[in-house]
Amino acid sequence: MSTIYMFRHGQASFGQDNYDQLSPTGYRQARLVAEHLRDIGITFDAVYTGALTRQKQTFQSMADVFTENDKPLPTPVETADLNEYNSTGVWQHYYPAIIRDHPELELDETRLKQNPKQFQHVFARIVQRWITDSHDPPGIESWRAFRSRIGDGLNTIMRQEGSGKNVMIFTSAGPVATAVQMATGMPDDRCIGISWQVLNASTTRFRYNAREITLVGFNDVAALERQGDPALFSWRRHHLNVYLVYRQTG
Repeated sequence: MSTIYMFRHGQASFGQDNYDQLSPTGYRQARLVAEHLRDIGITFDAVYTGALTRQKQTFQSMADVFTENDKPLPTPVETADLNEYNSTGVWQHYYPAIIRDHPELELDETRLKQNPKQFQHVFARIVQRWITDSHDPPGIESWRAFRSRIGDGLNTIMRQEGSGKNVMIFTSAGPVATAVQMATGMPDDRCIGISWQVLNASTTRFRYNAREITLVGFNDVAALERQGDPALFSWRRHHLNVYLVYRQTG
């Protein structure tokens, strides 16, 4: 069997003009994970990254640590199959309908700052509408297409790498949760709920062979926990950034 180590990218640049890049905390998270892997002696045979900058920067930050210790990682294979879903597009498409049906849920920046949990409540309704929509929403990827893309990407990697390997994958929370769904058969609504729990720079592990993929570890942040610094733990800022982008462009 082979093992997939699936890493969520480090913390991105919430509130900046370009969200799709690591924050200083994100770079630190990535290096700490690499140092942890180095210390416990894990080596890797193949690396795959999504095409998003924050995913590739997370790989490069970890690769720098291995190179500094004369154990360079393999050259990464980049594939857009590992990209996150377009959450901004999902918000822009479904938010007007949600507010039309439930005007009491409309957000403004003052209310958001006072009660950020309200945003998550609205976003959860939007994503639920997305995953249950029986039609393909124009201009954005449907939930079914997203789920199929992630599954196809993972199946391609598993066929390519075969048995007896340790494979690194750098991606985002949605693909991590979709891979968990692929391994466990959980329903769609639970899958999307899992995605909101995936921490930045966390590791989720799978074992696979020609017949099946099995979940063996989820959302591991031992590398960060060792530091005793609560500021290293982050996960939901991407969703809040969706709202800020919408306010600027909607």
